[in-house]
Amino acid sequence: MKRKQFYDIAERMYVEQFITEEEIARRIGVCDRTIRRWKAMGDWGLKRDGFYKVNTISKDAMYALVRKMLDDFHTDLDNHYSIDPSRLNIFINLTEELLKQKKASYKVEELLKIARKTFNIDEEIKSDYQDMLREMIWEDDF
Repeated sequence: MKRKQFYDIAERMYVEQFITEEEIARRIGVCDRTIRRWKAMGDWGLKRDGFYKVNTISKDAMYALVRKMLDDFHTDLDNHYSIDPSRLNIFINLTEELLKQKKASYKVEELLKIARKTFNIDEEIKSDYQDMLREMIWEDDF
């Protein structure tokens, strides 16, 4: 009877909300061994990996996943459930990835232009300085 009632709920909690087996068992009132058996039988690990990959392909999808996790955290806290450290780690990792700024891509001439603006240099930077800068910075690295 419990399987019919709680299997889908438990699967969603594991796959989409990144809740541990022990916490799922505690919340729905079954043995954690039962959850592990359901997990193996239903390939929840593969489903979780797929869910994670699908939802982290783009920044928009990653934002939606982070937002959903945050909403789940609020719901859990409102219901006086604890939040697993593993879920928090996943949330933090996703948030950090989401907030990473793309490395700027500059050519040497663009760097010289930025340097002129930064140091208020009105006259052209001498060619020997430009050559030195080109030697120090390879265009492929930027």
